Amino acid sequence: MTSEETFELSMPAKPEQPNEIGVAIPDSPESDHEIINRVDWLIDKIHKCEQAKLACMLEIYQNQYWKMDFSSFELFCKERLGFSKQYVYRCINAAKMLEAGVPVANPNQSLALEGLDIEQAKEVWDRAAEVAEESGKKVTAGMLKRARNNKELVDRAASGTIDITLLSEPFMEIVASLRECKELLQLICNSQDGVWMSYQPMAVKLRDIAEAVKFATPHTQCPQCSGSGCASCRDLGWIPKAREIASDQ
Repeated sequence: MTSEETFELSMPAKPEQPNEIGVAIPDSPESDHEIINRVDWLIDKIHKCEQAKLACMLEIYQNQYWKMDFSSFELFCKERLGFSKQYVYRCINAAKMLEAGVPVANPNQSLALEGLDIEQAKEVWDRAAEVAEESGKKVTAGMLKRARNNKELVDRAASGTIDITLLSEPFMEIVASLRECKELLQLICNSQDGVWMSYQPMAVKLRDIAEAVKFATPHTQCPQCSGSGCASCRDLGWIPKAREIASDQ
Protein backbone atom coordinates (compact mmCIF):
# COMPACT_ATOMS: atom_id res chain seq x y z
CA MET A 1 0.00 0.00 0.00
CA THR A 2 1.45 3.36 -0.99
CA SER A 3 1.16 6.76 0.70
CA GLU A 4 -1.32 7.83 -1.99
CA GLU A 5 -3.60 4.81 -1.50
CA THR A 6 -3.75 4.69 2.29
CA PHE A 7 -6.82 6.12 4.06
CA GLU A 8 -8.79 7.28 1.00
CA LEU A 9 -11.76 9.30 2.28
CA SER A 10 -14.79 11.03 0.84
CA MET A 11 -14.67 14.80 0.37
CA PRO A 12 -17.08 16.80 2.56
CA ALA A 13 -19.13 19.74 1.39
CA LYS A 14 -17.56 23.17 0.93
CA PRO A 15 -17.60 25.24 4.15
CA GLU A 16 -19.19 28.66 4.31
CA GLN A 17 -15.93 30.53 5.00
CA PRO A 18 -13.56 30.46 1.98
CA ASN A 19 -10.44 30.40 4.13
CA GLU A 20 -11.62 27.92 6.73
CA ILE A 21 -9.05 25.28 7.65
CA GLY A 22 -9.79 22.14 9.58
CA VAL A 23 -10.17 18.44 9.03
CA ALA A 24 -13.02 18.98 6.55
CA ILE A 25 -11.68 19.66 3.05
CA PRO A 26 -13.66 22.16 0.93
CA ASP A 27 -14.48 21.66 -2.73
CA SER A 28 -12.48 23.54 -5.32
CA PRO A 29 -13.55 27.15 -6.06
CA GLU A 30 -15.33 27.63 -9.38
CA SER A 31 -13.10 30.20 -11.10
CA ASP A 32 -9.37 30.03 -11.89
CA HIS A 33 -8.85 33.36 -10.14
CA GLU A 34 -10.39 32.01 -6.94
CA ILE A 35 -8.28 28.86 -7.18
CA ILE A 36 -5.07 30.90 -7.54
CA ASN A 37 -5.98 33.01 -4.51
CA ARG A 38 -6.91 29.91 -2.55
CA VAL A 39 -3.60 28.19 -3.36
CA ASP A 40 -1.60 31.28 -2.37
CA TRP A 41 -3.45 31.41 0.93
CA LEU A 42 -2.96 27.69 1.58
CA ILE A 43 0.77 27.81 0.85
CA ASP A 44 1.18 30.79 3.17
CA LYS A 45 -0.72 28.87 5.85
CA ILE A 46 1.45 25.77 5.35
CA HIS A 47 4.61 27.71 6.16
CA LYS A 48 3.15 29.78 9.01
CA CYS A 49 0.87 27.40 10.88
CA GLU A 50 2.08 23.91 11.77
CA GLN A 51 -1.37 22.82 12.93
CA ALA A 52 -2.97 23.76 9.59
CA LYS A 53 -0.22 22.26 7.40
CA LEU A 54 -1.72 18.78 7.10
CA ALA A 55 -5.21 19.92 6.06
CA CYS A 56 -3.81 22.52 3.65
CA MET A 57 -1.68 19.96 1.83
CA LEU A 58 -4.58 17.52 1.67
CA GLU A 59 -6.82 20.16 0.10
CA ILE A 60 -4.22 21.05 -2.54
CA TYR A 61 -3.75 17.38 -3.44
CA GLN A 62 -7.38 16.30 -3.24
CA ASN A 63 -8.66 19.21 -5.35
CA GLN A 64 -5.69 18.97 -7.73
CA TYR A 65 -4.87 22.69 -7.51
CA TRP A 66 -1.31 21.93 -8.61
CA LYS A 67 -2.52 21.22 -12.16
CA MET A 68 -3.13 24.94 -12.71
CA ASP A 69 0.57 25.70 -13.30
CA PHE A 70 2.51 22.44 -13.09
CA SER A 71 2.74 19.28 -15.15
CA SER A 72 3.35 17.07 -12.12
CA PHE A 73 2.64 17.06 -8.42
CA GLU A 74 6.33 16.48 -7.73
CA LEU A 75 7.28 19.76 -9.42
CA PHE A 76 4.59 21.62 -7.49
CA CYS A 77 5.89 20.22 -4.20
CA LYS A 78 9.45 21.21 -5.00
CA GLU A 79 8.91 24.65 -6.54
CA ARG A 80 5.82 26.00 -4.73
CA LEU A 81 5.93 24.22 -1.38
CA GLY A 82 9.67 23.75 -1.01
CA PHE A 83 9.24 20.14 0.16
CA SER A 84 9.96 16.76 -1.38
CA LYS A 85 7.02 14.84 -2.81
CA GLN A 86 7.64 12.06 -0.28
CA TYR A 87 7.34 14.46 2.66
CA VAL A 88 4.15 15.99 1.27
CA TYR A 89 2.60 12.54 0.81
CA ARG A 90 3.37 11.77 4.44
CA CYS A 91 1.60 14.99 5.48
CA ILE A 92 -1.37 14.13 3.26
CA ASN A 93 -1.60 10.67 4.76
CA ALA A 94 -1.50 12.21 8.24
CA ALA A 95 -4.36 14.55 7.32
CA LYS A 96 -6.44 11.62 6.06
CA MET A 97 -5.79 9.72 9.28
CA LEU A 98 -6.84 12.79 11.27
CA GLU A 99 -10.01 13.07 9.21
CA ALA A 100 -10.75 9.40 9.89
CA GLY A 101 -10.47 9.89 13.65
CA VAL A 102 -6.83 8.96 14.34
CA PRO A 103 -5.47 12.04 16.18
CA VAL A 104 -2.03 12.24 14.58
CA ALA A 105 -0.29 15.61 14.86
CA ASN A 106 2.57 15.23 12.38
CA PRO A 107 3.78 13.09 9.46
CA ASN A 108 6.22 11.13 11.63
CA GLN A 109 3.31 9.77 13.62
CA SER A 110 1.39 8.85 10.46
CA LEU A 111 4.48 7.10 9.09
CA ALA A 112 4.52 4.83 12.13
CA LEU A 113 0.92 3.83 11.28
CA GLU A 114 1.31 3.60 7.51
CA GLY A 115 -0.17 0.49 5.92
CA LEU A 116 -2.70 -0.12 8.69
CA ASP A 117 -6.43 0.21 8.17
CA ILE A 118 -8.38 2.75 10.26
CA GLU A 119 -9.35 0.36 13.05
CA GLN A 120 -5.83 -1.03 13.35
CA ALA A 121 -4.37 2.48 13.43
CA LYS A 122 -6.82 3.51 16.18
CA GLU A 123 -5.92 0.43 18.21
CA VAL A 124 -2.19 1.16 17.95
CA TRP A 125 -2.81 4.81 18.85
CA ASP A 126 -4.81 3.81 21.94
CA ARG A 127 -1.98 1.51 23.07
CA ALA A 128 0.56 4.31 22.64
CA ALA A 129 -1.75 6.83 24.37
CA GLU A 130 -1.94 4.59 27.44
CA VAL A 131 1.86 4.48 27.65
CA ALA A 132 2.07 8.25 27.15
CA GLU A 133 -0.48 8.90 29.89
CA GLU A 134 1.39 6.66 32.35
CA SER A 135 4.65 8.51 31.66
CA GLY A 136 3.05 11.96 31.62
CA LYS A 137 4.17 12.60 28.04
CA LYS A 138 2.56 13.18 24.67
CA VAL A 139 2.27 10.40 22.09
CA THR A 140 5.39 10.24 19.91
CA ALA A 141 6.25 8.39 16.71
CA GLY A 142 8.57 6.16 18.75
CA MET A 143 5.72 5.20 21.09
CA LEU A 144 3.53 4.38 18.10
CA LYS A 145 6.23 2.17 16.56
CA ARG A 146 6.65 0.25 19.81
CA ALA A 147 2.88 -0.08 20.24
CA ARG A 148 2.58 -1.36 16.68
CA ASN A 149 5.34 -3.91 17.23
CA ASN A 150 3.65 -5.11 20.43
CA LYS A 151 0.31 -5.42 18.66
CA GLU A 152 1.88 -7.44 15.86
CA LEU A 153 3.48 -9.78 18.39
CA VAL A 154 0.15 -10.30 20.15
CA ASP A 155 -1.68 -10.87 16.86
CA ARG A 156 1.02 -13.22 15.70
CA ALA A 157 0.88 -15.23 18.91
CA ALA A 158 -2.92 -15.40 18.71
CA SER A 159 -2.93 -16.65 15.13
CA GLY A 160 -0.06 -19.06 15.72
CA THR A 161 1.35 -18.33 12.26
CA ILE A 162 4.09 -16.12 10.89
CA ASP A 163 4.10 -14.95 7.28
CA ILE A 164 7.84 -14.92 6.57
CA THR A 165 7.31 -13.78 2.99
CA LEU A 166 5.31 -10.73 4.08
CA LEU A 167 7.79 -9.86 6.82
CA SER A 168 10.75 -10.10 4.45
CA GLU A 169 9.27 -7.80 1.77
CA PRO A 170 10.60 -4.45 3.15
CA PHE A 171 14.06 -5.99 3.60
CA MET A 172 14.14 -7.20 0.02
CA GLU A 173 12.96 -3.79 -1.18
CA ILE A 174 16.08 -2.33 0.42
CA VAL A 175 18.24 -4.90 -1.34
CA ALA A 176 16.57 -4.13 -4.68
CA SER A 177 17.04 -0.38 -4.13
CA LEU A 178 20.73 -0.90 -3.36
CA ARG A 179 21.08 -2.94 -6.54
CA GLU A 180 19.52 -0.13 -8.57
CA CYS A 181 21.75 2.38 -6.79
CA LYS A 182 24.81 0.32 -7.71
CA GLU A 183 23.78 0.21 -11.37
CA LEU A 184 23.16 3.95 -11.46
CA LEU A 185 26.48 4.56 -9.73
CA GLN A 186 28.26 2.56 -12.40
CA LEU A 187 26.59 4.55 -15.16
CA ILE A 188 27.64 7.83 -13.58
CA CYS A 189 31.19 6.64 -12.91
CA ASN A 190 31.54 5.57 -16.53
CA SER A 191 30.33 8.95 -17.77
CA GLN A 192 32.30 12.15 -18.18
CA ASP A 193 30.61 13.62 -15.10
CA GLY A 194 31.78 10.75 -12.89
CA VAL A 195 35.47 11.53 -13.25
CA TRP A 196 35.84 12.38 -9.54
CA MET A 197 34.37 9.07 -8.35
CA SER A 198 35.89 5.61 -8.13
CA TYR A 199 33.24 2.96 -8.78
CA GLN A 200 34.88 -0.14 -7.31
CA PRO A 201 35.32 0.88 -3.64
CA MET A 202 31.82 2.38 -3.49
CA ALA A 203 30.31 -0.68 -5.17
CA VAL A 204 31.97 -2.91 -2.58
CA LYS A 205 30.42 -0.87 0.23
CA LEU A 206 26.96 -1.08 -1.36
CA ARG A 207 27.39 -4.84 -1.80
CA ASP A 208 28.38 -5.23 1.87
CA ILE A 209 25.31 -3.26 2.98
CA ALA A 210 23.06 -5.42 0.78
CA GLU A 211 24.60 -8.60 2.21
CA ALA A 212 24.10 -7.33 5.77
CA VAL A 213 20.43 -6.66 5.04
CA LYS A 214 20.01 -10.10 3.45
CA PHE A 215 21.44 -11.83 6.51
CA ALA A 216 19.12 -9.80 8.77
CA THR A 217 16.00 -10.57 6.67
CA PRO A 218 13.28 -12.77 8.23
CA HIS A 219 14.19 -16.29 7.14
CA THR A 220 12.25 -18.86 9.13
CA GLN A 221 10.10 -19.36 12.19
CA CYS A 222 12.11 -19.56 15.40
CA PRO A 223 12.74 -23.27 16.16
CA GLN A 224 13.08 -22.55 19.89
CA CYS A 225 9.61 -21.09 20.45
CA SER A 226 7.73 -22.06 17.25
CA GLY A 227 6.89 -18.42 16.60
CA SER A 228 5.55 -17.40 20.01
CA GLY A 229 8.60 -15.26 20.83
CA CYS A 230 11.58 -15.98 23.09
CA ALA A 231 15.02 -14.68 24.04
CA SER A 232 16.62 -16.57 21.16
CA CYS A 233 14.59 -14.70 18.53
CA ARG A 234 14.35 -11.48 20.59
CA ASP A 235 10.60 -12.02 20.98
CA LEU A 236 10.03 -11.73 17.22
CA GLY A 237 8.97 -15.30 16.54
CA TRP A 238 11.34 -15.54 13.58
CA ILE A 239 15.08 -15.66 12.99
CA PRO A 240 17.19 -14.29 10.12
CA LYS A 241 19.56 -16.32 7.98
CA ALA A 242 22.56 -15.13 10.01
CA ARG A 243 21.01 -16.48 13.23
CA GLU A 244 20.31 -19.83 11.62
CA ILE A 245 23.92 -20.12 10.40
CA ALA A 246 25.24 -19.18 13.86
CA SER A 247 23.02 -21.82 15.47
CA ASP A 248 24.26 -24.51 13.08
CA GLN A 249 27.85 -23.67 13.91
